[in-house]
Amino acid sequence: MNDTALEIVDAKPLLKNLKLKEFRWPVLGDALGFSSRWVESQFNLLETLAQIRSQHSKSVLIRLYVSPDDKNSNQYIIKLDQAFLSLSSREDYITNTTEAQMYREALLRLMVDVSVMLGANEQDAEAQMKPVLDFEIKLAQIVIPYENRTSENMYNKYSLSKLQRTVPDFNWLGFVRAVIDTELYPDLKISSSEQVIVRAPQYFKDLFKLINATETRTVANYVIWRSVFSRITTLSRRFLYRYLDLARVTTGTTSLTPRWDKCVNYVENTLIYATGRLFVDKHFQEDKKHMMEELINGIRWAFIDILEKENDWMDKETKRKATEKAHAVLAKVGYPDFILNDTYINEDLKQLAFTETDYFGNVMQTLKFIAQSDIGWLRKTVPRTEWFTNPTTVNAFYSSSTNQIRFPAGELQKPFFWGLDYPRSLSYGAIGVIVGHELTHGFDNNGRKYDKDGNLDQWWSNSSITRFTEKTQCMIDQYNSYHWKEAGLNVQ
Repeated sequence: MNDTALEIVDAKPLLKNLKLKEFRWPVLGDALGFSSRWVESQFNLLETLAQIRSQHSKSVLIRLYVSPDDKNSNQYIIKLDQAFLSLSSREDYITNTTEAQMYREALLRLMVDVSVMLGANEQDAEAQMKPVLDFEIKLAQIVIPYENRTSENMYNKYSLSKLQRTVPDFNWLGFVRAVIDTELYPDLKISSSEQVIVRAPQYFKDLFKLINATETRTVANYVIWRSVFSRITTLSRRFLYRYLDLARVTTGTTSLTPRWDKCVNYVENTLIYATGRLFVDKHFQEDKKHMMEELINGIRWAFIDILEKENDWMDKETKRKATEKAHAVLAKVGYPDFILNDTYINEDLKQLAFTETDYFGNVMQTLKFIAQSDIGWLRKTVPRTEWFTNPTTVNAFYSSSTNQIRFPAGELQKPFFWGLDYPRSLSYGAIGVIVGHELTHGFDNNGRKYDKDGNLDQWWSNSSITRFTEKTQCMIDQYNSYHWKEAGLNVQ
């Protein structure tokens, strides 16, 4: 780690980025030179959003990504959705609890201070960033709440031309084309007939009403702020300490993560197959894989046994289909086999050319690399037997679109997994409960909506759905009654 070099360059790499036409920040005024100032007549929201998505792997206002079609899970499709906010929770913007107000005040202070640290006049920063926070509060009000984002509500298949007619205030075809790197994918042609899944139609309608009712300067300040916000932690220590002030309020964090720790985690989470290969070579033995597969089959057998013998609310035909789905759940253990192929790993990484003297540039390279990685799956068939999870992850997953349960190598370590030298009961008690948890996701209030092939399809009978809903209502009522006095909120 060359901390000295990072301190010397300070914010220069980011400032260089902010001189580019798409990334000029109104609040900076002439701080970067007269020729680099923001000019309203030159601001193009579409180009800026597309550049942030394709170059920085960041979604602002509109989230675009490629994943399997929920009703045709063999095929990849473009999905359009609402984007995340600066603070982690929608409630942090729309409630007036003491904590939420503190979060908003801390965020505004950070917005002002960072813009000043990058050259803005303090009075201008105060005057311009308050409307930006107000704009984000209004955004939070139109964001679809988590509890309303059901699989059925979010499945709206449109052609881009239909979406254009539905939400005419934005050039949707132009946006999708602008996000795709034509140098990487010269043969990927997008027309107005391209089918997309619009996961939040009402949000998009409300979004452009809000944008049209907001000063262009405020919209531009917000969009570029979100880009800057995501890059603060790649700068010098004065920016890290300023970011810590926000984290101290919102999460209780009291100290900076060591730079070496951040770098190791960043590499691990961006170059997932290269680092996963190194981890597997050093820490994963094949006997773990075989033992885990045996354990999964034991849990599957127990699940089906309970389903058939103890489930008294599911009708016979739905129970039969549930049993079929449980048998069809594909268990993936350890790592995807392709990471053992040196040629594949080298081909995956050949776009990247890191240098020890350019930390910011290295980060931006990986972001661009990640931003385009999902785009390459468009037009391809979903490899149902493959999986794309970081092998070093200490977690487990269920995928509704492939009906898979996944247990990366990172999860198959003590204290979760105990290996052949210990009684099997230890592993059943530690990771067995996790296997059961992931398997059950295929039959919960979301997973049950997908069939054994991973397609969004109502395979439960109406009577089983009714009885399931009745049985879950008691749990909903129980949790809704829990009140957090300090926050003035009930659990939802």
